[in-house]
Amino acid sequence: MITTRSSLFATLYRAWRWLRAPHRRWLWYGTAAGLYLLTKAAPLTGIHEQAQAALAVFVTAAFLWGTNTLPLAVTGVLVMWLLPVSGALETSEVYRYFGSDALFFILGALVLASPVMRSGLSSRVALVAVQKFGSEPRQMVFALLLTPAFMAFFISEHAVVAMVFPIVLELLKMYGAKPGDRLGTVLFLALAWGGIIGGTATLLGGARAPLALGVLQASTGRYINFFTWLTATIPIVVLLLIAAYFILVRALPPSPPTPPPKEQLRNRIASLGPITKREIKTLALMAAVIAGWIWGGEIWGLGAVALAGVVGAFALGVADWGEVEEDVNWGVFLMYGSAIALAAALQETGAASFLAGTLFGHIATPISATAAVVVLAQLLTEAMSNAASVAVLMPIALASANVYDLAPEAVTLSVSVSSGLAFLLPVSTPAIAIIVGSGYVRPMQTIRYGLPLKILATLMVFLASVFYWPRIWPGG
Repeated sequence: MITTRSSLFATLYRAWRWLRAPHRRWLWYGTAAGLYLLTKAAPLTGIHEQAQAALAVFVTAAFLWGTNTLPLAVTGVLVMWLLPVSGALETSEVYRYFGSDALFFILGALVLASPVMRSGLSSRVALVAVQKFGSEPRQMVFALLLTPAFMAFFISEHAVVAMVFPIVLELLKMYGAKPGDRLGTVLFLALAWGGIIGGTATLLGGARAPLALGVLQASTGRYINFFTWLTATIPIVVLLLIAAYFILVRALPPSPPTPPPKEQLRNRIASLGPITKREIKTLALMAAVIAGWIWGGEIWGLGAVALAGVVGAFALGVADWGEVEEDVNWGVFLMYGSAIALAAALQETGAASFLAGTLFGHIATPISATAAVVVLAQLLTEAMSNAASVAVLMPIALASANVYDLAPEAVTLSVSVSSGLAFLLPVSTPAIAIIVGSGYVRPMQTIRYGLPLKILATLMVFLASVFYWPRIWPGG
């Protein structure tokens, strides 16, 4: 049975590699074009021409984002071109969504992350936290879950994993662990899981949350402030971190190697030197910006607070434009802006309602609809990037909220949090791809150890969607 299954997986993998060869890209381009033309010309009932045009653009974008045939930003450019050309939206309407508060919040957050990393503040925080928790394997698992989780409250999760990655490598060298050793697998999984789980807690852990918030604002005019988002997600984060700890502790080798002396960690911290003025200024600035997001975000807008922080970073001399240019992926703004515009087109034309009726029409109760949204988001995020799954699912989920009288804010969290909890495949999130690239974690191990956590995560988000979040937002 095992041999047959391995042979099937190997055959499917070879077929996938054959299809993904660079000189066969025309197959994927042709499929995308065919999907667009077929959807636009299909004899659909209950949908008018403008809505069908928006639906055709959506199907094409979902295919390209899901298969990563083109870079996400390039697909975003294609969406910006197709929306007016297809007749789904006026050109001026498409560009209007690039001025959304969510987009400038993403810009500000990414720029502010640069001095946090470049000043050495993030590495100092990570090393001190690991050293304080101790160097016994169980303590290391706890430290490598909690530290990245806390850091991902304020910096994107994959940036956190990339920053702490060298520290884990150094710890494994101190233990004398080699690639393939179970200790290395467990510690790297702790690093990735901590970052992934913590990244769902606030609007800063990944751009998928601001993207979901931007779609919510563009489609309904509603808003979730920084503090309310944290209040809604923190129980799930805490429970998942506890579950992850017990899963990983059980996976530790029965006879772990002798812990390295704490002096080695102290020496590594000492090598950073005394805390610098740049680190102190960066810490003070980030504290002020986060306070602004919590208490002033609803008044001035998250984007305005973020941009004020960016100006402050350059005024205080903690940010350097050359470093920012290297650290910020500017292409993400094309992807997110186009996704917000596409979601608005689906909502305004009625295409989202048509899709929701098609997908959820056979579902009789709000609880069943909520379960469908959560499970679909959890599955989609393993097959495509977190942001792409939000872009694809948010318009449909918001339309289902209207049908079943669900609070749009609760549905937004169901999609965003579910889309952030990707534990199984490297394609779903850079955090998993980074640890698989270490040589200490094999792809099948991420599935083996991550599947129980994935099932728990799905259950927890569903329970929060049904019992907790409706208490914060009681009506549709």
